Amino acid sequence: MHDSSGPHERPGTPEFHEIDAHELKQGQRLLLPDGKDSAEVLEVDTVLDDYGHAALYFAVLDNHLNLRVAHGTRVRVARGKGGRPADLLFSGAAGSASGSTAARGPASPASAAAAEPAGRESRGAGLGTAERDAAGPATAEPYRTDAAPARTETEVLVSTEPHATEPPAAGASPAAVPQAPLRGPSEITLETGEVVVVPGAAPAPSPGPRPELLARIPALEEKPEELMRAIDAAHPGRHAVNELAGRLAKGINVKSGACLADLRELAFELYVGQDDAENALKVADLLAVLPYDGNPARWASIESALGLASHLARKEGDEERAEAYGELLRTPDTAETDPFRARMAERVRQRALNAPNLYDKEVSRAAAAKDHAEERAWRMLRLGSLLHLRAHGGSTVFAQEELDRRIDVELGAVRP
Repeated sequence: MHDSSGPHERPGTPEFHEIDAHELKQGQRLLLPDGKDSAEVLEVDTVLDDYGHAALYFAVLDNHLNLRVAHGTRVRVARGKGGRPADLLFSGAAGSASGSTAARGPASPASAAAAEPAGRESRGAGLGTAERDAAGPATAEPYRTDAAPARTETEVLVSTEPHATEPPAAGASPAAVPQAPLRGPSEITLETGEVVVVPGAAPAPSPGPRPELLARIPALEEKPEELMRAIDAAHPGRHAVNELAGRLAKGINVKSGACLADLRELAFELYVGQDDAENALKVADLLAVLPYDGNPARWASIESALGLASHLARKEGDEERAEAYGELLRTPDTAETDPFRARMAERVRQRALNAPNLYDKEVSRAAAAKDHAEERAWRMLRLGSLLHLRAHGGSTVFAQEELDRRIDVELGAVRP
């Protein structure tokens, strides 16, 4: 993935060309509205109008921004370039089917399913709690309340997996759930003419969070939409909170990446902007119980909320609960089943832990220009990185005490 803070392609060069908004897809390099910088598209969510036609597209970018693009708008994206073999090894079926690469041979059912974009639904699609309950298990909420027992691992998998088809029979064990077939080796031809052989691997299962970890997280006492309405009422006149809570109160769709991003943004706004740690932790818990499904855009919101939840639990003195969030945050570390990919992913992960991007240049540049809004935005990104490092652990450069000190410094700098 490209680093959005590094050198970018500039408009007016042969690398950029115009496309329609409906042609946006994962992996493209999109020129931002300012005409200066660009960012990679991680996910595109489509919002339909009342007639069932595409009206708006939410593009989730690798610079932690969500870009809204109206249907019919012309945008500029970078022209396809020959990918690197190392990138293709980690891109999976979806990555090999997008961009300028082409896979040889017939696609397997698992590859075809993985290539379908996830999260095409709008935020809740206007459905309330009662309507979603009537829709059946496919749209049931995975959150645990006092009125309903904790969901089993199998139920969490069925209710939150984007490509799940039918729920297992009553009393069926997780082993009875049909597994996706193995993905065999495939050849990918780059634009340069080079042929790269991607080794086959069994798709990583998504069993959901372990029950012993979920047991350390208190169950929500009300339905998520009721929590949103209570938060909205508790912060009158706070536009940022009212807008997010009001939108989420209409219905929370855990399959939508845009909806998960709203939950993450609300949790941070409650803690950083409103100093409401109690409600911030409740909102973060809505994301914390969701399983890792391999979707990087969805997981970005979940892991950010897990970092915040671990910090809030530690502030309350509940180290056991904070460690549970940390273990959930480390779930992707052991998700890869192919030995070669696992070793390469571990090296990349350790490098990110020891040399993270803390946006030092961007913060200094904004501070020198006395652009307080820009400086705060970069410091919020730095705060998210520090919270992730503290919750994940494993860095050989930053001690826990140093991370705690830096987190306190950033909180003091971004709070009003």
